[in-house]
Amino acid sequence: MIAPLRRSLLALPFAATAASAQTSPGFEAVRGVTKARDIAQLGPLLDGTVREIMVAEGDRVREGQPVLRLDDTVQSQRIAQARSAAEAEGDVLQAEAQATEAQAQASRVSSAVGRGGAMEWELRQANARLAVARAAVQVAQDRRRLDRRRLEVELSVIEQYQIRAPFDGRVFKIDTGVGSPLSRSDRPITIADLRTLEATLYMPAAAFPYLRTGRQYELRLLAPVDREVRATLRFLDLLMDAASGRFRTVFVIENPDEAIPAGVEAMLTPAALRKES
Repeated sequence: MIAPLRRSLLALPFAATAASAQTSPGFEAVRGVTKARDIAQLGPLLDGTVREIMVAEGDRVREGQPVLRLDDTVQSQRIAQARSAAEAEGDVLQAEAQATEAQAQASRVSSAVGRGGAMEWELRQANARLAVARAAVQVAQDRRRLDRRRLEVELSVIEQYQIRAPFDGRVFKIDTGVGSPLSRSDRPITIADLRTLEATLYMPAAAFPYLRTGRQYELRLLAPVDREVRATLRFLDLLMDAASGRFRTVFVIENPDEAIPAGVEAMLTPAALRKES
């Protein structure tokens, strides 16, 4: 009679529930939206008018590549003036010539004093003129350094008239045109790199023991992709929300051929966790 009793206990509902609880995370599938890991909405650093758009929607761009330029006519004129001043050497050459002559004159007076042909006060005057001439050389050289520094500043300002790609990616939106005004608050160009996607899922507390950063899990991508992909858990938030009993996770999906569009829903099921545990 004992053996039948054991079989009947194993067949009871609570026994089956306990067995399944040991192998199932015990929650419903969780969904989250995918996005490009690198995405940027770009705008100008200065107010101005669009002079040139160097790319089209769909173009691939490299980090640092110019994609838009504002009208920089006035700034270009300032650069031309600054370059002329920085490259001018006339005042320096003149000051150096005068210093050379003052040096020669001071040497002649000094020799004359030694022979008794000149007075000490004449030598002092000659040395004073030499000091003034040398100071004029220093002033001219300082002015040239300032002119070159001013040119560097003007060149750095004109760089602000361009919008450059902050990373390798693709142009997905251009919401402006040549001749259109732009302000510093506008963001007319969107660039994203879809070769790496991220899916953010807010997981229930029951899933926590089954997740490890750096490990791969199987995510189900919903329509229009409708297939499974391998994703790496990059981040697991240890600050769980007490009210909802959930925590944030970020999964990375490699997408080298850009076959998966950003914005598609990703789903993680208890079965996928159980398979990877």
